[in-house]
Amino acid sequence: MDIPRTAKLHLEIDLEFDHPDAVQAHARKWAREQSDGDSHALVELLAQAAESPESALMMLVEPDDVLGAVPGVTALGASMWIDGASGEPDAWLAQDDLEDDVDGEFDAEFGDVLGDEEPESEDDWLHTIFAAAEKLPGLDLERLGYSTVELNPDVRAQSLRQATNLRGAIHWAYEYLIDQLFDDVQALRTSPGALDEALQLGALPPLYQSHYGPLFAQRFLVVTLDLGTALATSFSSPSCLAQELSLKLALDSVDILAEMLPALDLPEHWRALANKTLFDDLDHELLYQAAQLGMATVDVSAWFTPFPERSINPYAANE
Repeated sequence: MDIPRTAKLHLEIDLEFDHPDAVQAHARKWAREQSDGDSHALVELLAQAAESPESALMMLVEPDDVLGAVPGVTALGASMWIDGASGEPDAWLAQDDLEDDVDGEFDAEFGDVLGDEEPESEDDWLHTIFAAAEKLPGLDLERLGYSTVELNPDVRAQSLRQATNLRGAIHWAYEYLIDQLFDDVQALRTSPGALDEALQLGALPPLYQSHYGPLFAQRFLVVTLDLGTALATSFSSPSCLAQELSLKLALDSVDILAEMLPALDLPEHWRALANKTLFDDLDHELLYQAAQLGMATVDVSAWFTPFPERSINPYAANE
């Protein structure tokens, strides 16, 4: 009969971050996959990925994987840390039964996600988001939950405030999307196979990832820019399937923003409301389930075919 015994395995690896951005981009992609639709978990993971390349790496390395293929031994617990150039720990993870915990104040968790510029406090961000609503006058507040027929003045005022917050949040999310799409285009033009580094294109339907090359990225950016023009002038609905996907990505970021700013007062069930009032249908969501549904792979250029009686930028349009 074998008698259990315990021991400590010490392992030291010298690392060189020759492409820190790639590590963080991969961590963001991993976070989206691991969060499984849990926006709160996604916020925490994205905050850790944004902290530093070292912190991002800590997310991706599982101590248990070292022993995964070895029979007869079980990892009871583990501690990991990364020493920076100074020899001081830059990132650390202490695990009890290999479970971690991520905490922190608003600025520490979300500063890199929201941006480095002022405002910095949560109250400042709430004010900025509310004020940003005026930048999207083409997006009717009634479509976002403002009830003009409500007889109770307090309820009507609340619906106006919530709809205004939602429009401001969409503006923030749209700018966030555009900034990251520019980065994605640059990354793919530099290295066409570097989709793992893509910040937003990596969140498109996974079955079609082999089609997301530099030209696709540029066309997708163009229809997303057109979406912004529509939101600022007279938005009815997306002009093509690719633009539906870009609007979905923006709304995904609103979801994250709402988690980062718990005091952001949005309409109840705002995402269901937006899906109902901003899209003609939700067929684009099926693309995320294409593999499970047995859908055949398609030429993604069809995503840039305008819907009936609609038009898109000639740069992005199919010939």
